Amino acid sequence: MKQFLKRKKNIQLLLGGFLFLIFLQSIIIAKLFSERNYKNYEVNLVKINTQKDSIDYFKMKTDLGQIDQTIRNLHQFLSSKNIEDQNINFLSKDSLSDAVYVSKQSNRYSQYLVNLQNKLQTIPLGLPTNGYISSNFGKRVNPIPKRTVLLASVTGSENSKKDSLEANKANGKPEADEMQFHKGLDIAVAFGTDVRCAATGTVIFSGQKGGYGNCIIVSHGNGLATLYGHLSELLVKANDVVKVNDIIAKSGNTGRSTGPHLHYEVHKNNTPVNPRLFLNL
Repeated sequence: MKQFLKRKKNIQLLLGGFLFLIFLQSIIIAKLFSERNYKNYEVNLVKINTQKDSIDYFKMKTDLGQIDQTIRNLHQFLSSKNIEDQNINFLSKDSLSDAVYVSKQSNRYSQYLVNLQNKLQTIPLGLPTNGYISSNFGKRVNPIPKRTVLLASVTGSENSKKDSLEANKANGKPEADEMQFHKGLDIAVAFGTDVRCAATGTVIFSGQKGGYGNCIIVSHGNGLATLYGHLSELLVKANDVVKVNDIIAKSGNTGRSTGPHLHYEVHKNNTPVNPRLFLNL
């Protein structure tokens, strides 16, 4: 009986020790699991902080400043041409608050706007002088018909030229030889008015050119060129590089002209096109 009780007590102690080991093991497992979650949280937190810290706020600020300045330059450039663009106007007032998005996109937008600004400066927008359009692009009655030119050349008299012009007007319907295709715009201005370059480019001609009188031709690249005729004074020479709005000449009355004005043409691949296509975006 004593041996039985002693054996039973040993079994209980063994079971108790086994249960204690199980309890201790469960505590260790729980502790390890808790530490694992904490470490995972730390790792995730480090990743988030790393992503946040990877944003170059100084570069972002610089890019945004460049975008803002480029938009202001575009506004100033278009205003000098008396042209408005509502899309750019809206963009300049827009507010971007998402720093992460801006940091990824601002550089691309900034470069796009810089390229746009450079391209706009090589397109002959607006008018090259302050005046009003007195004659448009296309077919018109020749203000100096052939017979008037012949008569003026024979007599050598300006009075004969004016008399012939008045006689032609009195005849009513113009004859076929009095019609002509006007290759550009005539802009009425006072003698000696500043003529500004319509776009950035290189002067490819500066001198006398037939009926154009004193003439300047500027190449702007991409097949575009502008011509300025009947000038009284040439301020640039061939191969000069000129910028948009540079004063390149003074208006006049040279060549085949009935009065002081600027004859202005825009060429695309050596073919005259209507300059009015470039008066608005």
